[in-house]
Amino acid sequence: MIHPPGYEVHYQLKHDEIMSFVKTFMGKKNPVINFYWSFNILLLAFIIFEFIYKSSALSRDFDYFMLGFVGFLVLIPVHELIHGIGYKLAGADKVQYKMILKKMVFYAMSDQFLTNKKAFVWLALAPFVALNSLLIVLFLTLPEPYTWLCLGSLLMHTAGCSGDFALVSYFYTFWSRDPITYDDVAAGESFFLLKA
Repeated sequence: MIHPPGYEVHYQLKHDEIMSFVKTFMGKKNPVINFYWSFNILLLAFIIFEFIYKSSALSRDFDYFMLGFVGFLVLIPVHELIHGIGYKLAGADKVQYKMILKKMVFYAMSDQFLTNKKAFVWLALAPFVALNSLLIVLFLTLPEPYTWLCLGSLLMHTAGCSGDFALVSYFYTFWSRDPITYDDVAAGESFFLLKA
């Protein structure tokens, strides 16, 4: 990959070491991370409220809630497919999907495709917006006990979006330096470049 003029590599991320990147940028204090944690806290508080005050059959509802955790596994390929659609809409020719099962890491990438900050933020957050919106609509429209299935899936999917929010946090942190990124599929790495 020939880097665009005026840019330098700021961060070289090996895909099997992504958790250290996530920890670093989830620990930043910025509006992206504040929103993510606020959403999680409000969701968890709402679930506790629902269990305490609205659960009509606690054992049954809890079973469906836990089944929602399994339902999250069904959402993983859909989540990654939405990322892939985002890459395609940004202009990528080919999208590949990978996973590191022992670390529960799943990702979409487009080899050597330069993605600017606006396109990347959009494609990174698209699954959170699309799938969480769908789960909330289903929660509001389905009868019990299926509402608990939706809440379990929503909680797990939101937790599973932490890597996406860490990436957006990176872009937010260095926004003024016009960050861009690309993947090197063969090397199993992603590169983040900033204006020098």
